Amino acid sequence: MLVFLASLAAILALTGLAWALGFRARPALDAEAARAEAEGRLAGFRAVEVALATDGHGAVLKGTDGSVALLLPLGDGWIVRRALPSSLSCAGGRLTARLKEPMLPEARLLLARCPDWLPETAGARA
Repeated sequence: MLVFLASLAAILALTGLAWALGFRARPALDAEAARAEAEGRLAGFRAVEVALATDGHGAVLKGTDGSVALLLPLGDGWIVRRALPSSLSCAGGRLTARLKEPMLPEARLLLARCPDWLPETAGARA
């Protein structure tokens, strides 16, 4: 029992230290940071247009070749995924991406408005 309590105290202390150092904060993006993240993580991807999430915690980007990339928050960093335009639906600023990955089957972003290069669809899921 003493080992359990000591382990629990150590975990709480490390968690408190991480919070004190600022690791609880999610990063916020601007268009240039989103472009740099996507281009740095996807081989050959060059962004020409960026639509940021309203809270700055994600983006959808259009590439020079017409491809689409999603930038999604993960902990204190980002994950970037290519998405087929047919897997995206957008209505009223709500973007839904059906990625069909085991750990990330669907992703959602709230945008100020759907970008012109991503047609609005009435059937976007809430």
